[in-house]
Amino acid sequence: MVETATPPRPGIVRAGLLSMAGLVALGLTRLLHGAMVSRATDQKTYGLVGTLIAITTIGSLLLPAGVASAASKFIPFEQGRDDAAAARGVHRLLVRVGWCGAVPISLGAAFGAAAVFDLGWLDTFQVAALCCAFSAYSVQKSVLYGFGLIPAYTRLELACSGLALAATVLVVAAGWSVYLLPLAAGYALFTIGAWWRVRPLTRGPRERFTATREIAVFVALACVGTLCSQGFLQGTQLLANHFATRQEVAYFAAAVTLIAPAYFLPRALGIVLFPSMARAHGAGDVADVRRQADISTRALLVVLAPLFAVAILVAPEILTLFGGREYADGAEVLRLMLAATYLAVVAVPAVNALSSGAHVRVPVLSAVAGLITGLAVVAALGGPLGAAGVGLGYLCGTAVTAGGPVVTAWRLHRMSWVAPVGLAAGFVAIVLIAASVADQWLNPATRAAAAAFALIVGVFVLRGQIRLLRDASIGGRLKVTGGSPSRWGRRV
Repeated sequence: MVETATPPRPGIVRAGLLSMAGLVALGLTRLLHGAMVSRATDQKTYGLVGTLIAITTIGSLLLPAGVASAASKFIPFEQGRDDAAAARGVHRLLVRVGWCGAVPISLGAAFGAAAVFDLGWLDTFQVAALCCAFSAYSVQKSVLYGFGLIPAYTRLELACSGLALAATVLVVAAGWSVYLLPLAAGYALFTIGAWWRVRPLTRGPRERFTATREIAVFVALACVGTLCSQGFLQGTQLLANHFATRQEVAYFAAAVTLIAPAYFLPRALGIVLFPSMARAHGAGDVADVRRQADISTRALLVVLAPLFAVAILVAPEILTLFGGREYADGAEVLRLMLAATYLAVVAVPAVNALSSGAHVRVPVLSAVAGLITGLAVVAALGGPLGAAGVGLGYLCGTAVTAGGPVVTAWRLHRMSWVAPVGLAAGFVAIVLIAASVADQWLNPATRAAAAAFALIVGVFVLRGQIRLLRDASIGGRLKVTGGSPSRWGRRV
């Protein structure tokens, strides 16, 4: 059998831009789907729709998400070792495991949701279909990235997102209640298209992958880590069902939908950096891993801080545009979720740098500790504070989840992150506190003015860090002083 040559991979910048385009389409699909459903239904119905979507997402994290992470790591890792047959063997193993887990998990999620929320057979079918389709989509997307087929991913994402949105418009216009099926259809079509595109690359001799224990351990750790971190985000809607009113559950559904665009850039970086770092680890080039993690972390810290500050200040207006005036009272929930999201996204490069190598346990243990911390805060404050207590618990848990990988990568690679972390994260924290305290005296006009002022101040405060990033983009290397103390750990 003739072996198909691997196509040339796009560079990091081009790959990041292509990924950004695909993820913008994915995020906008969820955002516009949520906006259309929220305006076509009452808050109780939209809260239920958001909760069911959260259940399907959590279901996909139980096994398929770990399989997807393994595909992003081990396929390019074997390619970095110039072993195409082993890469094909890894692909076959992981796809089979993914399907074996997706079907029973989807059925369990559907029947569990039906029992808790008293769903009819049609809604139960919707939950199963969305969970299964999203699980398969997650695996196939990572396979595309593992084989370097980023342009193919972008084309598929754009096309299937457009079809999902068109189907949502049809459902809303016709007055049907099958709000989950448009998303399920889009993910299913993506899965079929990705399978067809990868077929030529999986032809040829396949080496029986002997390190199955290594893959199994990685999948298990990745599942635990993603379930504790991303699952906690989706689980806030389930916790809100217990601690908050029905109206506040809708606020959480809206907040989770609205913060999705905030993950565009870091997720685009992550799904490009992870295979790239795994390939570098396979080739023994740890210096390249350090360079990618350093520049990416600085960029996320500095570039996103003023933008998140603006979003925190105008949270009531964002919610009003999304679902109507009745959602504006959920501004405090959205602010807490935005602050937590900022911490989560700036940790993405550090997580990738550790997980693509031999330190995968650090992000996992941090996620477990973050989940425990968050649940403890929710248990203590959820009763007296309601939705705000749940949001505060998520913020505290995310701080632990993100802090572990960042501090570990900081020490392990002896990064010079004191200035960017202190200035950027401190600025976001000050804006969060100021917005929460002063909101009762502000109106839409004064909030807009405050947001513009915060943007100017943020750029001014971070101008030195922005200049460093500009020089790095031109010269290819950051020029910083005052690195981490040598006692923090050896350079690797």
